[in-house]
Amino acid sequence: MSFVSMTIRRFCPSLSVLLCTFMLAGYAKAGVEVSDAWIAEAPPNVSAQAGYLTLKNGTAKPVSLTGVSSDAFKSVQIHHTQHDAAMGMMKMSHAKAVEIPAESTLQFKPGGYHLMLMRPKSTLKAGDQVEMNLTFADGTEVKATFTVRRNKFTL
Repeated sequence: MSFVSMTIRRFCPSLSVLLCTFMLAGYAKAGVEVSDAWIAEAPPNVSAQAGYLTLKNGTAKPVSLTGVSSDAFKSVQIHHTQHDAAMGMMKMSHAKAVEIPAESTLQFKPGGYHLMLMRPKSTLKAGDQVEMNLTFADGTEVKATFTVRRNKFTL
């Protein structure tokens, strides 16, 4: 038996376990994917801005987004805009959590769910990038990079 054959036989089981561990860790982190994360550009000295993103739950169970934080803002809240038929107008409310059903996608967009980014610590201009940390009910945290851009949508 050659030296190469003996080395492969000796390290293959260890290598297989190591590769499986990395694959499972990647699968757990890939359970919720963030895409199209952006912040609407606002004039200087505003007290709040809006953030949008798409969350894809690739798991077989629902997941619940319970919080978002960023060093760029004093606080971040999850909000939902809905049409109030009784009042005949749009109404925005604070949401303590948002559930993303199993194997589904939820889009945070103008006129629906969005992030209220309270008291920005600096003026953000189109092209700037902001890191945010999304926290889920099971304790999982997902980091996302949001890009500031001009708001092309209307509410």
